[in-house]
Amino acid sequence: MKGDLFSSKFRTIWICCAFCLVCAAMIKPVQDRMQERIINRGPDPDLLYFNSPAAVQKMALGYDSLLAHLYWIRTIQYYGRRDEAAKRTIRYKNLARLLDITTTLNPDLIDAYRSGCYFLAEPDPLGAGQPQEAIRLLDKGIRAHPQEWRLLYDKGFMYYWFLTDFKTAGEVWQSAARLPEAPPWMEGLGAMAFSKGGKLDVAISIWQRQLRESNQAFIRENAKNHLMSVQVLREIRALEALVAEYKQKFGTFPPSLPDLVRGHSGKYSLLDPLGTPYLYDPSTGAVRLSPESKVKYLEIPEIYRE
Repeated sequence: MKGDLFSSKFRTIWICCAFCLVCAAMIKPVQDRMQERIINRGPDPDLLYFNSPAAVQKMALGYDSLLAHLYWIRTIQYYGRRDEAAKRTIRYKNLARLLDITTTLNPDLIDAYRSGCYFLAEPDPLGAGQPQEAIRLLDKGIRAHPQEWRLLYDKGFMYYWFLTDFKTAGEVWQSAARLPEAPPWMEGLGAMAFSKGGKLDVAISIWQRQLRESNQAFIRENAKNHLMSVQVLREIRALEALVAEYKQKFGTFPPSLPDLVRGHSGKYSLLDPLGTPYLYDPSTGAVRLSPESKVKYLEIPEIYRE
């Protein structure tokens, strides 16, 4: 029995040694072959030997997390080598695929979603100029981590900055604001995007609720400034419409704002929300906020000036 055991151990040791010797003997040929491929890889060096996330996952043999980190490092190198990117037919052709493989191997690698989306969305030459691919990557992360508000924040930013779709950005940020760990300023970010995207009534209701309910002073201040800015815009536009009506009727601009509103039954405010009179230029009929005003005016999108 002992002889059989010794013989079995000896065979195991001999096989391991033989395997190591074979591997050592293969190092030089493999290195030469790899060097040859690097030198003679043709006009397009952007070659990905394994481009199927499912296939790579099968080859991982259970070491998915380890391989995911290796692919993540490779992705960062692929993105960061600008001199190599310039030689490719398409600068970042395989970037989306590398990120897909990385996040398939390890869906919990949040940095790959968050940094990868900016790698994809940034325009050439800083990135791939593929904001839709960036959104697809983030959607994959959101499916895996539905309570992660940061992924929704990044997705909203993709729509806001790279696609200039302010309405969708606002909707995404409002979804993020409803998550338990979302910061209190997220709702205000959504309101700002709504105001730029033509949904001012929604933005106003959000700012009104923040002003009433928020226990964060900076959020209440931000909401108050937005609401006062909307009020200023509405009051100035109402006065300018009345000036235009006066000009059409009398052929000249009114001498002053009090003269303009005298005799009108409608309510026209000649003071801004904090009590400073609006400035009026009788030579042009322009009405504007006074430089002495205490209102912190936030620019309202042009769509509401019509």
